[in-house]
Amino acid sequence: MLLRLQNAAASMTEAIRQQERLANNLANVNTAGFKQARLFVEALNERLDAERAPRSDRRLTQWNDMTQGALEHTGNPLDVAIEGDGFFVVIDETTGAAFYTRAGQFRLDAEGYLRTLDGLLVEGEEGPIQLLPHERTRSLSISQDGVLRADEREVARLRIVQFARPEALQRVAGARFTAPDQEPQPVEAPRLRPGFLESSNVNPVLAMTEMIEHFHRFETQQKIIQTTDQLLGQIIRNLGKF
Repeated sequence: MLLRLQNAAASMTEAIRQQERLANNLANVNTAGFKQARLFVEALNERLDAERAPRSDRRLTQWNDMTQGALEHTGNPLDVAIEGDGFFVVIDETTGAAFYTRAGQFRLDAEGYLRTLDGLLVEGEEGPIQLLPHERTRSLSISQDGVLRADEREVARLRIVQFARPEALQRVAGARFTAPDQEPQPVEAPRLRPGFLESSNVNPVLAMTEMIEHFHRFETQQKIIQTTDQLLGQIIRNLGKF
């Protein structure tokens, strides 16, 4: 009886984690460069208990699905998407922390710095990218190899990096990651698509279907706990009659 309760509780906990993951994925279905999260369930220490029933410890590990999202044409000269491996490097100027993202939706601020839409500095190969006053009024473009030009003059080159295990990067928010246990390596020959943005790789139909499946599984385990509780209550009442 108690084993049945423990197994049901573990299954319900897993279902809750899955629902939280799917809800976050769906909330970012329109976030440029977003990579959906997935959960891996691992069974450890498999054994037989005192009643010869199978037991195991379950570990849930979350990882990032780095499948390429669809590329959507925007026509904006400061929008750019990465084809294949790689991440843009963006910097929080307050803390100096570096983050990595596939969202190449950039803008110029009043001082000529190239920034993300949420205000982080875009890193070039020689540091944060800043245009001089006379360069800001010229026609800007980003080439397929990551060179930012004002008219025909090269201003900077975007820093594009890659990781040995990108699926293990830690999500900070939306499409932004940190790499506390990995060192970024330069992408020698990046392939960029100027005027495009990489969309989220979340399939909302599949995500909703998966949510329904986990909800039904949660309900089933909940009923098992309720039934087991009723049986235990009946047993205790019957024992009290003797």
